[in-house]
Amino acid sequence: MYLFVAITCLILAIYIYVIFILPYMIREKHYFIRKNSNEIIDISHAYDLYELKSIVTIAHFSDTHFSRFFSPKKINRLIRSTQRNRPEIIIFTGDLIENYGKWSPKMSPKLIRKMKRFTAPMGKIAILGNHDYLNNGQYFVKNALEESGFTVLKNEEIFGSMENFSITVTGIDDPLKGKPKYHYEKTYSRWHLLLLHEPDMIQHVPDIRNYDLILAGHAHEPRKYFRRFKKKIKGAEYFTHGLYAVTEKTILSICNRARRSYLSSRFRLVPEIIYYHLAKDDVNLLADKTQKSSTNE
Repeated sequence: MYLFVAITCLILAIYIYVIFILPYMIREKHYFIRKNSNEIIDISHAYDLYELKSIVTIAHFSDTHFSRFFSPKKINRLIRSTQRNRPEIIIFTGDLIENYGKWSPKMSPKLIRKMKRFTAPMGKIAILGNHDYLNNGQYFVKNALEESGFTVLKNEEIFGSMENFSITVTGIDDPLKGKPKYHYEKTYSRWHLLLLHEPDMIQHVPDIRNYDLILAGHAHEPRKYFRRFKKKIKGAEYFTHGLYAVTEKTILSICNRARRSYLSSRFRLVPEIIYYHLAKDDVNLLADKTQKSSTNE
């Protein structure tokens, strides 16, 4: 009897955690990145110490998959995170909604209101994902993002600059559902950023060394905990989670989904937002590491 009660309580606790607590949690990651280097410092627990060494901060989230079962109000913590960290640029790498064929028009104003609350002085930039195309939803998603103040890149580039900083952001159309273009001429910007939804598609980019940072989504969750049980996701079979040094100076970063699916009883896999702190030109990573080593000693 006691065993039955204990098991029932445990199942109830897990249910409450997965359905009512986990969807509202987020994990912040902060990375310090230097130009022409594939070395990254994880500064998640001390990112404020790198404020003076960074020239620009980029926020990255992905795969919200809004639906009747996951309303826009559940990203409030994500919004508050960006308001607290105040990035200069905000990037969204696709899959805004789950399926346009099942989308409720009543949710559209709520969606736009929430996405408008993301603010960034240098702009908000987005691309479309494969779910955005379901049932011809790409037109609705593009309009919703643009009404929310996002610039949607579909095989396009956008240039931004401020004092001592310039960047070109290239956005590729979704490879699984759209018509992607992979080749772009290198610009004279100091930094070059590439956005694509499916990370495996970087194999089609002929001039990958032209980019400093490549941002992707689609993989949803790290499969390192569930290699035996999780089926492979087309477009994220090789690059599945986290960071990859794809060349000596190019980094690929995959962001977990910004929402929590119902049976995401993959307890440690909390939705995340990633901040990339781009180093000033005069910052020396080697000096930082040496200083850290001497401090630890």
